[in-house]
Amino acid sequence: MEVYEQDFSKGMLNIAQAKMLKANLYLKDISEDLRESLKEGQYDAIIATYSLHHLEDKNKISLLKSLLPLLVDGGKIFIGYVAFETRKELEHCKQEAGTYRYSDENYFVYD
Repeated sequence: MEVYEQDFSKGMLNIAQAKMLKANLYLKDISEDLRESLKEGQYDAIIATYSLHHLEDKNKISLLKSLLPLLVDGGKIFIGYVAFETRKELEHCKQEAGTYRYSDENYFVYD
C-alpha cells in the first residue's frame, strides 16, 4: 500500500513520517490547492480528517469536486469530521466552546 499525505504543518508531517516510514509526504496548505504531483495520481481512497474546517463551504465543495477525477473506478472519499445538523447547533457549540476554538474554523452543517 502506498500512502500520500499533504499537510500545512511540518510538525504533523514529522509525526506521520515517524509512524509511516515509506509514506510520501508533502508540505502545503490545502487552502492553496493540492500539490501538483498529487493531482497526477489515481487513488483507491482519499481521506480527509480534520483539515477541511480551514476552508469556507464553497471551497470545500470545489476541493471535493476536484478530487473525484483522482479516484480509480470504485474509489471513495472518506471524510472524518465534526459535523452539525443545523447552523443553530453549530452556533450553540461555538458559544459553549468559547476560547477553546479558533475563530476561522468552518465545520460541516447538513442543512
